[in-house]
Amino acid sequence: MRAARLHPDADRLRLDEVAVPEPSGDGVLVRITATGVCQSDLHIIDGELDSVVMRPVTPGHEIAGRVAATGHDVDDLATDEPVAVMVGWGCGHCRWCVSGHEQLCPDGHTAGATTDGGFAEYVLVPHRRNVVPLGDIDPLDATPLGCAALSSYAAIKRARDHIAGGSLVVVIGAGGLGQYAVQFARTMTGAAVAVVEPRAIARERALACGADHAVAPGPEAAVELHGLSNGAGAAAVIDLVGSDETLTLAAEVVGTRGIVTVLGVAGGSLPFSFGLMAREASIATVYAGTVADLQEVVAMAQVQRFSTLIETYPLEEINAALDDLRAGSILGRAVVTPGA
Repeated sequence: MRAARLHPDADRLRLDEVAVPEPSGDGVLVRITATGVCQSDLHIIDGELDSVVMRPVTPGHEIAGRVAATGHDVDDLATDEPVAVMVGWGCGHCRWCVSGHEQLCPDGHTAGATTDGGFAEYVLVPHRRNVVPLGDIDPLDATPLGCAALSSYAAIKRARDHIAGGSLVVVIGAGGLGQYAVQFARTMTGAAVAVVEPRAIARERALACGADHAVAPGPEAAVELHGLSNGAGAAAVIDLVGSDETLTLAAEVVGTRGIVTVLGVAGGSLPFSFGLMAREASIATVYAGTVADLQEVVAMAQVQRFSTLIETYPLEEINAALDDLRAGSILGRAVVTPGA
């Protein structure tokens, strides 16, 4: 099969011919329909995560496709059944896995980083529990569910107890994750939603997805956001960037007993002190989501089609897709389609 591989000392992916893996036990071989191109893929390719990334490796972790084959212990998946693939694959028996938080497993794998992922024609998922049937959802449409939607859903879910009706939720970043975060915030809370995003066209897209306000970053952004909350501050800030600038803005605008949830891995930091944020405000990281979260996202998508722009690239153009993402020209989600 063809696979776009990241080799040692390389900063571009190379299309190689590799063997099709065979499933065993409760493993599932998925014939890939599409794999999303994510900002974290850029961090992997740029070497920023080399302490945990295996090289050579096939990147790509936002995967949807159809069942090609299963191990002998799998009896509830049919050949050609459409599925979404979980981003983190746990060992299945540690305290995190047995409590339903396999994405936190210290001995697990992350598709596209510590084991081969989805920029290929097939991917081997070692455990059946990390494959979620899609029902009548087309795998191409479902591609962003396994990361962009899952992570945004987990962030809103983590913050929901802090959000009251009529309060303000701030989403920093209106790319693929941000557009889902807006829609989940609208669906799951009674709050107004404000998006912070430098690209005017992406701000317009966020408003089309249901955001009440769209704010450009800059010296006046914090003042504008405080005005939108009538001076109370945001009940929740969802930082999908994670730079020094966005973390500083999040700390400035979160309100009393509010929460900042950070998903972005741009490498920023925030010096902490007792008076840094509003009284009893908290900050938390969100690492993807659980398998149960992905099942819930798929169930929601089966009854509520999310507004998502998908731009497709053939596998041969994976580097072009990565370049376009890096340049900020992807308005929704870029996906690679190896079968195109």
